[in-house]
Amino acid sequence: MIYPVPLPIHLSIHFVLALLVGYLAYRRTKLFWLSMIAGVLGGFLIDVDHILEYIIVFHRFSFFGFTKGWQFLWSGRSYLIFHAWEYLPILLGAAYLLRRRRKVAIFIAVLAIAGFVHLVSDVFINQYPVKFYSITYRLSRDFQASELLPERNLLKNQAEYQEWYPEMAREAGK
Repeated sequence: MIYPVPLPIHLSIHFVLALLVGYLAYRRTKLFWLSMIAGVLGGFLIDVDHILEYIIVFHRFSFFGFTKGWQFLWSGRSYLIFHAWEYLPILLGAAYLLRRRRKVAIFIAVLAIAGFVHLVSDVFINQYPVKFYSITYRLSRDFQASELLPERNLLKNQAEYQEWYPEMAREAGK
């Protein structure tokens, strides 16, 4: 049996890894604030797409519903617009093209590396396939959770959907 990592621990892992990426970038560049901000943006605040998705689905925010992942259960979709491997080469390419503007290039490169670390940790924490974090793959499946997630997650989601349906329906105003 695979047990999910509780959300506070999941987020703590991301935050610590983001700080670590920022710190390692600082050690190399000697640009403390720039490195730390880029590390936290790329490695931790990437998760703001979960909040945006919740608000888009329910037109409001509930911390309780958010921690239960209701946005995915209710919509049956998983957009996660900031969670995508495709951003890494784009950002690294931009950093390279802007290399003469050293601070900008460093900021973009650290942002990319922190995002990469976030996605790698998500693969292990969530135990989803690597391809799940490809936005083109999710798009090719119309962002449908039933097409994207392993069967064990879908069975768990169906049970949670049944358990939380009355509260989610109330949250959705239906």
